[in-house]
Amino acid sequence: MATVNQNMFGATISEQPGGAQLMVLPLNLIVEIVSHVNDTGDLARLCRTCRVFNYMALPQLYRNLTLTSYDKIRYRDEQPEGIGSASPFTMGLNTIITRSYASLVRSMTLRGEWREHELEEHARVGRVPDSSMLLNIAARAAVDRMTNLESFHWELNTKMLDTVFLGLTQLPKLTSLTIRFPSSRHPQPTFVIPGMPHLKCLKITDIDPLCYPDDIATLLVKSRKLRELKMHWSPRMRNAQEPSVSLHDYFRKLISTKQPLTVKKMTFQNLYAFHTEDFNFAFDPTTVEDVTFLSGVEGSSLVNTFVESSWPTVPPHAQLKIKSVRMDAVSKRNSEFIGNFRGLERLYFVNVTSDSSDYLNSPRPKGLESSALTPPVSEPQALGAGNGTATNSPITSASPSGQLNMSSSMRDSYLSHITLNHGATLRHLLLPSKWPLSTAMIARLVHSCPNLEQLALATEFASMDSLNLLIPFLRKLKALRLLIPSVSGSRGVPAGTTVKHLTDQGKASFEGKLMQDENFMNAKSFAEVVEIDDDLLTESMSYDLANEQVYGNVQVIGMGWKAWELRDFYKSPRPSRETQSPVGQFHEVIESPIYSNGAPISAHRSPDPQTTQIPSWPNASPKFRGPPSTLGKRTRDSETPLDSPRAQDKNEDRDATPRPYPSWYAHTSADEDLVWRRRMRRVGWETLQHWEIWGLDTQDI
Repeated sequence: MATVNQNMFGATISEQPGGAQLMVLPLNLIVEIVSHVNDTGDLARLCRTCRVFNYMALPQLYRNLTLTSYDKIRYRDEQPEGIGSASPFTMGLNTIITRSYASLVRSMTLRGEWREHELEEHARVGRVPDSSMLLNIAARAAVDRMTNLESFHWELNTKMLDTVFLGLTQLPKLTSLTIRFPSSRHPQPTFVIPGMPHLKCLKITDIDPLCYPDDIATLLVKSRKLRELKMHWSPRMRNAQEPSVSLHDYFRKLISTKQPLTVKKMTFQNLYAFHTEDFNFAFDPTTVEDVTFLSGVEGSSLVNTFVESSWPTVPPHAQLKIKSVRMDAVSKRNSEFIGNFRGLERLYFVNVTSDSSDYLNSPRPKGLESSALTPPVSEPQALGAGNGTATNSPITSASPSGQLNMSSSMRDSYLSHITLNHGATLRHLLLPSKWPLSTAMIARLVHSCPNLEQLALATEFASMDSLNLLIPFLRKLKALRLLIPSVSGSRGVPAGTTVKHLTDQGKASFEGKLMQDENFMNAKSFAEVVEIDDDLLTESMSYDLANEQVYGNVQVIGMGWKAWELRDFYKSPRPSRETQSPVGQFHEVIESPIYSNGAPISAHRSPDPQTTQIPSWPNASPKFRGPPSTLGKRTRDSETPLDSPRAQDKNEDRDATPRPYPSWYAHTSADEDLVWRRRMRRVGWETLQHWEIWGLDTQDI
């Protein structure tokens, strides 16, 4: 774009007079719009539109190149991929090698399954299969052409040979490298991976010393600019309790030369090894800011204790600068480590392991990893055996993460270290779903961590009403995620069943029953609240979150596997009682936005959360009943006077068993015919993946 005449960006392009205009916007605006297109198919279609769009979209199309290999032929509408030519994987390599697009590539990823013919026979005679060798030769040819390559990812199931390693060392702009080792036991050549002096990020996965023990010591010692190190070991060694990993072999040259790595981010996954004293000299502890330890298993057995106990709980250096910690295993030793330093800003407890997923709280799409080209899963495979229950349902009765199942004393130990040592600096906090917090615990956490911007926690159902009183103290809160406690089950709806899994006829009868059943609004667990229809939840939450002074900074809120994006505030006519449904909701509300974009008018006065508590009965008439709150709150009988004996009996029952109360349109304006509301939109993973309390709740590194 630098060689283009600047006058071009102030011009517009159109067809001949009398014809339809092709583009009426200035080209600089079109360039900005095209830069936000991320879908590969859309970029390819833009390149085929016209020469101008081809010039603009082609660099972005080839900027991040991902080629996926499959071990079998795939079909698109009964037509094989690559018909009349070769597979898309090999044709992509051919394009980079033979066309002039290689200089446009900044990031290249080779992933998938590469079929190696007669691997066992070749290994027996000490040869590399020709298919694997030809693959590495083609990859080396592509690497030599991509002179501007900054990131290279080898995620194939076959071994990367030295011919590719040597090609990568000649790239002056390469800063990120990902290597995946194969998991087969067939002997193949091992290499000393050469150094890459410009490398800043190194990720090595599926390390297994008994499979392909390539030496990375030289790569580590010569990468003096390395700032991010991610090492993932094969889970085979931990599952078999096989301590075959020797950390000294990886870092021996750093230790002998007394040149410790000055990394900022360090990630270890599935590490099962003894700790040695010389390991402390491999890293400079004063530069580490982000630490991730993932075990990926449902708790450590007693056999693992001999290995795990070798690691110290006291940091080797007193002046640690750790700002972020992410882990999936909770133990007394980890709790002591958290309590031995201060200044933590981000703390994430992963609720998902490699063997099980927290379906109750996971908004990730399940079963969508395969593209539309893959044939859909048949119904018998998608259903559970015997009961016809969908196995990927968010309400499945599968057991939650076992490694987070700890005693209350362990939970209290973690919370004590968090509030005392890190409360003043903590900004992100993701707590385990196995820890349902009481009102007193939430109050202590909120008052000790006033700077929280993202918060995810599980709470006892009886304490849901306290959130409205405690959240106002978090003035900087932008994202709130309420987790369903893993120990609680869903009531009223069969396990593993949601409305979207029912047939059309069953869905209609199911929803009709919910609308007429009093138990629908008298939920006894947080899971039942989340199971309410999205429209009803959105309608009710638009009133509950209408206090701009309290929730003005909150941008997204999650409940279980659901989440909403919060937008502007506005006024709408107060719904009449005639439009109220049997469960306290309103079938239809005509919105008349008088207020938007967060600019309050003089008639609106929100209570100060520091001095005024949110009232359970504001200025509205006692006979008027609003929609129920979404945080587990229940309505009272609208036909019962407040001072009647029946109401007093209900109040006595309510004192005996704590029940949340509704908000009753607490945020009303001076005009009693209008009420404050907030626009809300249900969002999915495409939005939530950019928020750390959702995006980092995974075993991915």
